[in-house]
Amino acid sequence: MKEEALLDLFRAMEGILGPNYECRYYPCHFSGQDCTFCFCPFYPCFLYRLGGEIIVSSKGNYVWSCKNCWWIHEKQNVEAVVNYFSGYSRQILIEEDWYFFNRSLQNILFGEELGVIVNGSYDLMPPNFYELEYLEVDKTEFLAVKLDDFEIKSVRKIKDIEEAENEILIPEKEGRIIRGKYKGLFVECRI
Repeated sequence: MKEEALLDLFRAMEGILGPNYECRYYPCHFSGQDCTFCFCPFYPCFLYRLGGEIIVSSKGNYVWSCKNCWWIHEKQNVEAVVNYFSGYSRQILIEEDWYFFNRSLQNILFGEELGVIVNGSYDLMPPNFYELEYLEVDKTEFLAVKLDDFEIKSVRKIKDIEEAENEILIPEKEGRIIRGKYKGLFVECRI
């Protein structure tokens, strides 16, 4: 999927597409959507606030479902993504890894990277809870995700950040509630 997303990004840098009424899946998200990015350059972003979530596919493997994410299909966001990446050469974009694209998304969304490296793992709970109202709760579990070349290889529940082994840390999601560790506290909030 990275290759398809890069092709979409390179085409977008040459000119934004807009709605694609001729696509047999149109509209896959909402009427009038911008179809410039059929394949999102930030996949898997692991940011629940955009509408995605981890699911088990029909093949039994973990995937990040973007079914409820509309963000990349809104015109102003397409323009922001194209403007952001226009400062990079195509060769750099081809060579970059998932972390580069996730940090880029955070910069576009928040104006800075909010994720932090903790004991060799990348903690994405700060961008997931950022500016959301949350409640402190008793100790809770969250997810440690192992990626290989933009593909989810494993997902496990952990109770403490020190249990992570060079993984990506994200809140656990149950319905519209996410739970994890933020600012040293175990928290939950509704998204």
